[in-house]
Amino acid sequence: MKIIDKDEQRKTPYITAYKKYINSNITSFDVPGHHQGIIRTDFDKLFPHEVYKNDVNCPIGMDNIMHPRGCIKEAQNLFAKACNADYARFLINGSTSGNLIMIMSCVKAHEKIILPRNVHKSVINALILSGAVPVFAMPEIDLQTEIANQISFKEWKKVIDNNLDAKAIFIINPTYFGATTNLEKVVKYAHSKNMIVLVDEAHGTHFYFSNKLPISAMDAGADMSTLSVHKTGGSLTQSSVLLIKGNRVNPYDVNKTFNMLTTTSPSSLLLASLDGARKYLVFHGSNKIYQAIKLARYSIEEINKIPGFKAHGKEHFLKNGAYDYDQTKVVVEIDKLKLTGFNIYRILKEKYQIQVELGETYVFLCLFTIGTTKKHADNLINALKDISLKYYDSKITYQDHHYMKDFPKTVLRPREAYHAPLKIVPLKDALNCISKEMIMIYPPGIPLIIPGEKFSQDVILELAYYKKINANIVSDWEGSNEVSVVDMDLFDKK
Repeated sequence: MKIIDKDEQRKTPYITAYKKYINSNITSFDVPGHHQGIIRTDFDKLFPHEVYKNDVNCPIGMDNIMHPRGCIKEAQNLFAKACNADYARFLINGSTSGNLIMIMSCVKAHEKIILPRNVHKSVINALILSGAVPVFAMPEIDLQTEIANQISFKEWKKVIDNNLDAKAIFIINPTYFGATTNLEKVVKYAHSKNMIVLVDEAHGTHFYFSNKLPISAMDAGADMSTLSVHKTGGSLTQSSVLLIKGNRVNPYDVNKTFNMLTTTSPSSLLLASLDGARKYLVFHGSNKIYQAIKLARYSIEEINKIPGFKAHGKEHFLKNGAYDYDQTKVVVEIDKLKLTGFNIYRILKEKYQIQVELGETYVFLCLFTIGTTKKHADNLINALKDISLKYYDSKITYQDHHYMKDFPKTVLRPREAYHAPLKIVPLKDALNCISKEMIMIYPPGIPLIIPGEKFSQDVILELAYYKKINANIVSDWEGSNEVSVVDMDLFDKK
């Protein structure tokens, strides 16, 4: 059980050192070159000039993120204790860097790692950089909303038992949409087979500060996890934390990978925001998260009174493959509207100044966080009422579902495909070609196809549909109706 020393947690060591430095009337001959705001630019039209004064690098007294011994180390230790971890490392390149560090420090080239197919693009990048061999476990699919939910314990056990030579397993908990797995049970079983457990907890920072949410990775006994504190914990964008627990992970491997991937010029603003967010969450997180849950429940109830919308919470996800659910998430399914979720995503912003997390074909996602207010909830509800009046049609039936029932088949290791000879082909001619790139809709950044997978008819139809509706497709090749694949004629000659 996590026991927090509240007196100790009142400290903000990095912020204290930071404040002392910026108030010391320093004469600068170091970087950054604006020398604490001597110059003025159009940036000053957006923010107070004090931002420049507060923008420092790693001067004496501010510690070094690569080898922290002072205020950064103390702030990291406080974060680790707040999350029931043994160690913590501050990240200033988001949980993307955390996922890279976790995989690259635990799995080497040609070693197996078991992971869900609906992972974030950063995880696939980690496979490319490490050279690891992915073994994909398949999540439960909610075909009604086209959401990939969680992997059942039964599926985890089957894939683990069939790959006992795997070095690690990688779990998304929670998913982008808030579904969680039976984390304690999966962790215990993987450990019994001598596998390291890594958790992408990017959307679960708040789990550590509320007893009304699913169990956190550290409390479930996982070896490492990555938290996007900026997503649900109140720090600035890009600021995240890597948590480590137990002795299954080699600290040297973590440190060398961390130092390879982390900038030598970290933003002091991001580091300070992590120190401040941790203290805020310790003392106010539980109450604020409870308020967010109440606002989410209120919104679900009100939205479900509006023709054209079905708001889903915990009950829906438990019926569709989740073990537990993050009640601060609200997934809204569209029903009998002359719009897609993509349309609503844009309309809410352009006409009502409401920014939701993402839109997909049949749903859009709203996050209720420590920063959400009753006014926010009411603005959303009122906007949806207005949209319903304009676009609801009781005669509409949806038949054109595009979700891929099967993910593409893996033929080559991602690293192997990434370095293979390039060939550009029209999307319509890509059937059975091996992809050299990741192609995804962003957000959420879950690839439809990754390097080393074969283009199936499902993938081609899915991509053609997303191009037709002008969805935000992210890929390496910029050709509008072309894709990059492995040139097998040249590859076979290697």
